[in-house]
Amino acid sequence: MGDGAGTTATSNIGTLLAPLASGEGVIFLILSLGIVAMSIVCMTRRNPVSAVMSLVATFFGLAGLYAMLSAHFLAVLQVIVYAGAIMVLFIFVVMIVNREETTLISLRGLPSRVLGVLAGVYLMWVFAGIVIPDQSAGAAGGVPPLAVLPETFGTVASIGDVLFRQFLFPFEAISVLLLVAIVGGVVVSRSARKESDAVLAADKRIAVAELSGHDSPVQLEGVGDNAHGAGGGHH
Repeated sequence: MGDGAGTTATSNIGTLLAPLASGEGVIFLILSLGIVAMSIVCMTRRNPVSAVMSLVATFFGLAGLYAMLSAHFLAVLQVIVYAGAIMVLFIFVVMIVNREETTLISLRGLPSRVLGVLAGVYLMWVFAGIVIPDQSAGAAGGVPPLAVLPETFGTVASIGDVLFRQFLFPFEAISVLLLVAIVGGVVVSRSARKESDAVLAADKRIAVAELSGHDSPVQLEGVGDNAHGAGGGHH
């Protein structure tokens, strides 16, 4: 029994390491590790611009994985749309809002920490189910062969058919969500601009008060009102 279990474990390890013997497996490993590393950097950066740049690197890694899966159309869209247009939009929003470095979000309290541990355990369980071969699959207990991809796989026609037939409602829902996000960005930028204008106006009043020799801008405004009143009475 022990020898059989050891042989099974050895065969499983050999099955997992077999793809790394080829150049494609090495490229996949490099891209996967890069995506995970850049994702962690994106979540741990205090500077929003650095976080966005890390996200751009993550998108390039995803494009490489799509290309390896023969989904060339998705790879091109990943670079042009996400790493290009959407990331430029993110940079504009970050610069418009003009947020400085923020503190990292920490899990405070026992419920939050327990929730974080449970989420991590669940993700590890899902990843293990994907990576470890299923012994019940196939007569020999190995990994079943990959399905043969259709000739139209990864083309514009096949993606459009799936997107606008099977997933039409989610596609439109995401469009509405993006519209709401654009409106929210405009509202946030307008409120931030109003606050900055108010601060600049207050600074100007204080500077004028100091140059005029008064203690506060309130006294300066009172003096200005009295001067206007006196001028009106004189006329």
